[in-house]
Amino acid sequence: IAVIALLIFPFMFTFAASFTDWHLFNLNAPINFIGFKMWASVLTSSYIHTTTWNTIFFVGLALPLQFLLGMMVALALNAATFGRTFFRVFFLMPLMFNPISVVFLIGKLMLQEDIGPINDVLMGLGFPRIMWLSDPFMAKITIVLVDVWQHTAFMILMFLAGLQSLPQEPFEAAVVDGAGRWKQTLHITIPGLVPTIITLFILNLGHVLNAGFDQIYNMYNPMVYDAADIIDTYVLRRIVLMDFGLATGAGLFKSVVGLLMVVLANSLARRLSGGEQGIW
Repeated sequence: IAVIALLIFPFMFTFAASFTDWHLFNLNAPINFIGFKMWASVLTSSYIHTTTWNTIFFVGLALPLQFLLGMMVALALNAATFGRTFFRVFFLMPLMFNPISVVFLIGKLMLQEDIGPINDVLMGLGFPRIMWLSDPFMAKITIVLVDVWQHTAFMILMFLAGLQSLPQEPFEAAVVDGAGRWKQTLHITIPGLVPTIITLFILNLGHVLNAGFDQIYNMYNPMVYDAADIIDTYVLRRIVLMDFGLATGAGLFKSVVGLLMVVLANSLARRLSGGEQGIW
């Protein structure tokens, strides 16, 4: 009961606050019920539209790269006959790092624009200095690359688990029939990984709008707010400004959209698989 209360009470409290004009800087002012005005302001806010498109950009670029790289590396590791243990540990190492430490190591040290080692190497080779986190476009690309580096490891782990669960009989029969490794991968391995792909897709949609909050919040700066702000970072800034009503409205907007995406993805997966695949 206590766990349920701890889960339900914050949600109900936040949901109720989204219908008020509660501003923590005005503690003596009465809290007024304003109905759907706060939700309307969220849906019509041009900056919310900007943060939503930024979120879609980060996810639309990072998630396919994570899927593609994760599957390719998992296939290579599963087929490796030399150094398999070493390379598995090497590619899964990002899972061991805290996102904040990753941001500090890559964003604050290696990509430091004045004295960072990466810019030093590039300039030594005759390339111009790259403003990794000050230029709006480069800030987006940098954040995506850091996110892909850290979260592709989870994809590799899941695909490896899926590969090792595949039965060996179809592969043995394919070898007898003269099928090469490419045909085995195309006609046996990838179809066998469909349940893993669907599960990963639906699970990632559940938090797809988070779009690497840890990396973005700790790497970006006011110079690239318009280019790198996502819904979560905007919500946090509104909370810092004590604008609790608008922050809860924007946060719940993201949660509702995320829930709808998961439900639609699960329904689509079940329909395409004849009811055999899906989370529920």
